[in-house]
Amino acid sequence: MTTALIYGATGYIGRLCADEAVSAGLSPVLAGRDAREVAAMGERMSLPSRVFGLDDPAAVEAGLADVDVVLNCAGPFHATAPRLIRACLATGTHYLDLAGEVPEFQQCETYHEQAVRAGVMLLPGAGFGVVPTDCLAVHVHRGLPDATHLELAFHTVGGLSRGTAATLLRDLAHEGVRRAGGELIPQRAAARRLTVDFGQGPKTAVTNPWRADLCTAGHSTGIPDIDTYAVLPGPVATLMRLAPRLPFVFDSAAWHATMNALIRRLPAGPTPEQLAEGSSYAWARASTPDGRTATATLSGPEAYDFTARAARLLLQRVSNGQATPGFQTPATAYGPDLVLDIADVRRTDIDQSTTA
Repeated sequence: MTTALIYGATGYIGRLCADEAVSAGLSPVLAGRDAREVAAMGERMSLPSRVFGLDDPAAVEAGLADVDVVLNCAGPFHATAPRLIRACLATGTHYLDLAGEVPEFQQCETYHEQAVRAGVMLLPGAGFGVVPTDCLAVHVHRGLPDATHLELAFHTVGGLSRGTAATLLRDLAHEGVRRAGGELIPQRAAARRLTVDFGQGPKTAVTNPWRADLCTAGHSTGIPDIDTYAVLPGPVATLMRLAPRLPFVFDSAAWHATMNALIRRLPAGPTPEQLAEGSSYAWARASTPDGRTATATLSGPEAYDFTARAARLLLQRVSNGQATPGFQTPATAYGPDLVLDIADVRRTDIDQSTTA
């Protein structure tokens, strides 16, 4: 029987993923560093559990020795992913995680050749951060195969987890990237605005230059020029614009200490009511120099709920033997319609290969 393991299972998103996996009939092993919390969660859910940290490579390999696929829910992924990936390569374990930023994907891609030789699939971004936009990117590219420019945007309605808030805080003072001519070049956050209609009327989105789509969509479509946007609250967009100009403030120890204190006061994540009432949206537009476009949107459940459902679906696919060795994106591994197998997700084509 295929064994799936969820690492970081006791965190907010790890718990959501474990609950979703069980509701779908899976029986994952729950794992993490905190022996008391892991054991208590395993007992509550009647699931096997094991405890290991990531500092000892031998312990990580022992923890994965009988595991076919691991879902890493323990951030920050730039720190946890390499340690788990190296153990996966040694044990022949397929690797999934919930990463969503460019450096994390670049890091994962460096293991591609080793993964191919080991027969191991490496698929970061198994949640909302990549799955909907990667699938939309490939979908609109199929509608306009000669596209040279791709724009991606997302909008969420719901709460915020401490982990997401901490990631945003970490990124504020640092420049991101955009894809131009097939290369990643520097791009300031919120440097540009774009009006996007996700299906409920126009929204103002700003450039979000840290999103992993800049890696995944380039990998999945080959389109040379890619820009990524997000709809954000006005104060957040303002901070994104100001931070790179005032690094002595936004990268200072005092700023980080103050913000970390505020983040610790936040709830772990959205409440069950927020999960039920929330929603998420993604938008993609491919275009050619002569003005032809292909545009599509997706709507789905609240973003954290979306992540748990997407991760469960990918765990099921891998558990059923559907895994392509090497670095993969959701759409290269399973096609652009993968996202439509997630409950409550709808895709709408706005236009396909029409003249603007």
